[in-house]
Amino acid sequence: MVMHWDDLQLLHMIDHLEESEIGTLTNGQGLMQRIADGQQLDYSRDYRTFAWELILAYNAGFVTWDGRGVYSQSSDPFANPNSWLQEIRDIRLTLAGRDRARGRVVMNPLPNPDEDDDRQIAGMSLEEIARSIGDSYTPSQLPRFLLDSGIPEEYLAPTDASDKWVYVLVVFERLHDGGSAARRSLREFIGKWLENRLHTGPRDDVRRRILVQLARQGWFAKDGRLVIGDPQFGDVPLASPLGREARIAALHPVVRQVSDRYIESNHMSVATLEAFKAVNNWVKELTGLGSDGAELMGKAFGGSKPRLLLAEQSTQTGRDIQSGFLQLFVGAVKGIRNPNAHEPLTPLDDNEALEQLTFASMLMHRLDAAVVASE
Repeated sequence: MVMHWDDLQLLHMIDHLEESEIGTLTNGQGLMQRIADGQQLDYSRDYRTFAWELILAYNAGFVTWDGRGVYSQSSDPFANPNSWLQEIRDIRLTLAGRDRARGRVVMNPLPNPDEDDDRQIAGMSLEEIARSIGDSYTPSQLPRFLLDSGIPEEYLAPTDASDKWVYVLVVFERLHDGGSAARRSLREFIGKWLENRLHTGPRDDVRRRILVQLARQGWFAKDGRLVIGDPQFGDVPLASPLGREARIAALHPVVRQVSDRYIESNHMSVATLEAFKAVNNWVKELTGLGSDGAELMGKAFGGSKPRLLLAEQSTQTGRDIQSGFLQLFVGAVKGIRNPNAHEPLTPLDDNEALEQLTFASMLMHRLDAAVVASE
């Protein structure tokens, strides 16, 4: 049975060990075993999913370890998570992580699995979500994405290379018709996907359209899940879920971490500068390259052997995606970061600043899904 790791459970355990059992935690593998509390671990899956949970907490600014980053260890956390978890040591909470672990950030409990009142999620909404996800992954990647995102393995279906979105829709239908626990998994998956809490999420226009569709059915994305409410009609849901606070909440965790205090003090130009500096630094972290700016992006995403792969390079479509995002990353540092870093900051209105932060967030999500090529 594959374990489903919980972020608060992870933070609570580290907080407990820091407070009462100093010196008992040796490495990431030891932390995983403490949280598992004697339950049988699936070594082919649990190490990978737990490593990813730790990386998400690290990216969100909740934990740190031995003064180094995610890819500074000798092992790759995705290719060899077992070794990577044994290498990271001195795992500890940041101030933000300790606040969250101790409830200083309000976390509402998940609803009872039966509280969706058997309300259906319309097929057209499930189909549009399935199509968007199918466009983001290869057939072989889809099962891993769904499994890593919390879909129980028993609801996965045989993949079909000709109709990727149909495969995703079949999984959704199995969950929808699979009882209260399965429906809860489906609601949590869709809620996290709409709020950009998974490896990939929808484009803004797709998100808006699906939110309106769901609101008409009485479904609303809140705290990483779908919850029920009174159906809303017209365009009202567009203004509410996608208002200023929701746009900020939907940003990539790293972008939020570096920009939050400047957003709160209304220094939006500084917030965007810090966001694109973070993008640049994360590319450095992933690649280990010593260059910077446009030169760094060219080495990371360009050439005959890119260091960071954003798509399968054996097809023309994959090469086009790689080339296109190379230009986006170069444009981000040359057109947004560099002018703000080398010239007096240009004042930005709130909407323009949020658009730039959303762009930085999109680039960060692409980096989350990137594959680091072996040298």
